[in-house]
Amino acid sequence: MKIHKSTIISLSIIAIVYLVMSRNGENILTEDKQTSTKVQNIQAKSDVKDTVKDQKQSAEKENAEDNTAQGKEPGVKQNNAAANLKTVYTAYLTLLKEKKKDIEAYTWQIYEENPVGRHLKMKTKGIAIADVYGDSTPELLFIDGSQYDEEGNAIHANLHIYSFQDGKPVEIAKKENLDYQVGGGAVYDIFLTEKNKRLYIEQSEFDARDTEVLYLLSASSSFPLEWDKQASYSYDPEKSFENDATSPQRSDEEFILYDKPVEKVDYYAFKKRIEEETPKSLISNFDGRQKKETSAMSYSEAISFLEKQIHE
Repeated sequence: MKIHKSTIISLSIIAIVYLVMSRNGENILTEDKQTSTKVQNIQAKSDVKDTVKDQKQSAEKENAEDNTAQGKEPGVKQNNAAANLKTVYTAYLTLLKEKKKDIEAYTWQIYEENPVGRHLKMKTKGIAIADVYGDSTPELLFIDGSQYDEEGNAIHANLHIYSFQDGKPVEIAKKENLDYQVGGGAVYDIFLTEKNKRLYIEQSEFDARDTEVLYLLSASSSFPLEWDKQASYSYDPEKSFENDATSPQRSDEEFILYDKPVEKVDYYAFKKRIEEETPKSLISNFDGRQKKETSAMSYSEAISFLEKQIHE
């Protein structure tokens, strides 16, 4: 069979046209597919934005409704400090009532002499309420009796410090044997520096060597907090009772700062720096010339104070 040249040319033209149209079709399909994907992505992003916006508006609406239900104006922060403080005081009141027996067992905080020279026990004031942890919430400090003798009398006294944490009172620090009725006994001053809000205990013990120790409550977020020994001074009481910054240092005197021996002048310079921080006594049994004005309360006074704060 003879194929004409014109026929071959026509078939070639048809084939070329077919190929061109096929490629254009594929490109169009690809472009359509890409366009569809882009549209889907844009729509998805739009849906996400709308969802987030709706959630935010819903949350704002719920918050506004809550504020309205509580008598608050939308967008205005309310001060709940008073209500929160009443919750704290209520918890402290309950705690003190639970500890009443041991608190009232501490009976020898201060003795005074009557006109005939006999020692009389004075009312114990071993409770204080103050912010000693630096969180703007007051802590509860109290001293209770421990280690009872055969007659049921406490012979040791411990300091407890409670803070309000996670909706309940938590003991954040304790100082055992703060005071005791054995040997020469002990005197103490628990004070808070007003400038930098640090809590100290100055404790003196009387034995073969009289010793004065200064403790600082550590700054930490883990409980219980430790009492860091800052300084100490010891001497032989048979040599002299005159212990001041101006007298020459005696051979029996020993001065320690941060566990290292120092000269007398350095020790008293350290104490002077603390005095410059304006210390305020919270609880103390110093008497005589060293007697401190404190904010301490007796058990009955503390109960009355807390009840008044709760019901105001």
